[in-house]
Amino acid sequence: MLSRRQLLHRGLYTAAGVTISKTLPAVGQAMASPVQVRSGVKLASYVDPLPIPPVIRPTGSTDEIIEIEMRQFPQKVHRDLPPTTLWGYNGSWPGPTIEATSGQPLKINWVSKLPTTHLLPIDHSIHGAESTLPAVRNVAHLHGASTLPEDDGYPEAWFTAHGERGPKFNSRPSSYPNCQPSTTLWYHDHCLGITRLNVYAGLAGFYLIRDAAESALNLPQGEFEIPLMLQDRLFHHDGSLYYPKVVNGPKEHPIWIQEFYGDMNCVNGKVMPFLEVEPRKYRFRVLNAANSRFYHLRLCNADESGNILNESFDVPAFNQIGTDGSLLPAPLELRYLLISPAERFDIVIDF
Repeated sequence: MLSRRQLLHRGLYTAAGVTISKTLPAVGQAMASPVQVRSGVKLASYVDPLPIPPVIRPTGSTDEIIEIEMRQFPQKVHRDLPPTTLWGYNGSWPGPTIEATSGQPLKINWVSKLPTTHLLPIDHSIHGAESTLPAVRNVAHLHGASTLPEDDGYPEAWFTAHGERGPKFNSRPSSYPNCQPSTTLWYHDHCLGITRLNVYAGLAGFYLIRDAAESALNLPQGEFEIPLMLQDRLFHHDGSLYYPKVVNGPKEHPIWIQEFYGDMNCVNGKVMPFLEVEPRKYRFRVLNAANSRFYHLRLCNADESGNILNESFDVPAFNQIGTDGSLLPAPLELRYLLISPAERFDIVIDF
């Protein structure tokens, strides 16, 4: 059994979108979480460039309604794997980055065009995942947003591609007032009983709120402002997603595992990608969208195989400029980040 401190200090080291894997062992046998599962798939690090999600910028018109579709599609997640069948908003993993303006409301019509069969194993013993419900159902939640309850993606407000609806379903487009300072939010599926599976399948994306105060700070922008969505995954040799079932679990929950830890780390939908940078400052919007894993992130030197060359804690510093909520009052110099699931860090690195 690991102590909390040991658990938090073991994990992953990431440098500017390049992820080096150090696996976390399972913690005890509570709720029968399996021993650290290995897929058996061996993949080279840093052979694929870091993808940048497409961007949706609203026009600002009060009549505008943005339509975003949930679709199934194939995507290459690594040079040496066949295409992976995924679910994503507008057919991409991650979904498009939505750039909103503080004080300008935005309406989104979330549409499902997903199939009726789920990609992953469902445990029908879990509340909200009963076998009497459609296997594929979805509702989008804008994580960290200030919204009215009916627009918040309530877990029982789900719907399907064929018109089935949950008891809290909201028939009109979701309204987001964007009544908060500039910040990094993210949207993801929120369906009761199967959130972990739907997000694992690819249903997540960035949502950025901008304002005049941020614009006046002369921060890196355009190609020098980069979102980094960190997630761990397991893949079969055929490229398909692998989500393990419980091992020697309780009769009450024959499939569900308490926590998931993958052996491949993905950034923006690619396994261990690389990013070429210029000798200047970059702004990174870092999001931990993993199911369970904490990430311990720091800058480090590595050889071409990904082996860390400077193991000491005398590592380069960088600046944190924002959190989940908004920009900080002043930059904070750091040498590492500990980021938990759903947390966001806004940082600037000078290369």
